[in-house]
Amino acid sequence: MKTETREWAIRWYILGAVGGICMAAGDWLLGCIPIQATDTGMFDRAYYLSGAYGLWRPVVIVGLGAIGSFLYYFMVKALHADVDAAYRKTRSVQYLCGIFTVAVALAIHLWSATLSWFAAYLGPRIGAEAAVAAVTAYQDDMLIAILPMYLPMVSMIGIHFVMLLTGRTCYPRWMLAFHPVTWNVLLVVIPDIAQAMQMPAATWMSVMSQSSTNSAIVIWCIAAAVYGKKQNAVGTNQQR
Repeated sequence: MKTETREWAIRWYILGAVGGICMAAGDWLLGCIPIQATDTGMFDRAYYLSGAYGLWRPVVIVGLGAIGSFLYYFMVKALHADVDAAYRKTRSVQYLCGIFTVAVALAIHLWSATLSWFAAYLGPRIGAEAAVAAVTAYQDDMLIAILPMYLPMVSMIGIHFVMLLTGRTCYPRWMLAFHPVTWNVLLVVIPDIAQAMQMPAATWMSVMSQSSTNSAIVIWCIAAAVYGKKQNAVGTNQQR
């Protein structure tokens, strides 16, 4: 990657990291609630259904999602610039998947926020059982539209992972240690391992798994920006 392009990529990754923090903060607002042993699923939880969950949270979640989705565009540009220019078709597919991801990220955030709002609003008014039935019905009906939205996101990150693994990006393979795929798997698996070890359900488990994708993207963006800065510093010293 040319020095000028790398400079822009660093800035794009910094903006992407800010966007990821906004998106992850929305996930934290959803998952950072007291957990009880009887809680199941994402929204069949006593804290939501009791009305204790503040109705202001979904509003903030959508706002953070809008900012985060916009800033994710710069992360998409950086991921695109990472891949060797010789692989034009692969880069094009990755970029198009990234653009679609930016568009659907807010839709998914809005969907999650809406479910939490319905659970918290309806629970105290029509009873927990009826509220769960309504929220579950809405969730199941919308899944037909929501689930396909994850495909371009997975494709964008997956293509970058494969290109990095095969040495077709501007980064060494050891950067796989910071890749979103690596950290997404870790952040999802750690709570599962804790539960398999019969640890009691805790808020940190919910937060970690629910924010795994966005948190993993933040980790990569920061690592890529730091690596780029160091490489630029090395290149500047060599020119001297």
